Amino acid sequence: MNNEKSQACLRIIGRVARPVTLPFSELRAMDNLETEDLPMICGSGEPKGRTGRCRGVLLADVIGRAEVLAPEHNDTKKMFIVAAADDGYKAVFSWQELFNSPNGAAILVVFAKDGLTLSDKEGVELLAACDHLSGPRHIHHLTTIEIAIVA
Repeated sequence: MNNEKSQACLRIIGRVARPVTLPFSELRAMDNLETEDLPMICGSGEPKGRTGRCRGVLLADVIGRAEVLAPEHNDTKKMFIVAAADDGYKAVFSWQELFNSPNGAAILVVFAKDGLTLSDKEGVELLAACDHLSGPRHIHHLTTIEIAIVA
């Protein structure tokens, strides 16, 4: 039996030299940071609770684990990232937002809340702590990060 296949993981696909499978255990070992407890606000502006103190890895650092294909000088200006959950829910980020803006320092792949590590069954989450309306790009059970480009 191959334990590698049974481990929960996050996949990085799209404009990469080869798809990357990042086990949650490896994700938890990366440099990480913690957010304060933030309000969770729906896209309509309605309060939906709080995030709790979240510990996670910058989405930019996760993407850094893949060899992103950007052969032309201006390719990254046209790139975007689609973060997807196991149920099909998706959120989109621009390359420049992650790598050329203060926002990138607050977009996390979350693996722990309030001091408790999320189980492999719970999965990891994505939190854009910089968003005023934090709900629309909050993803539970994050499974895939896709790097894409506008043609």
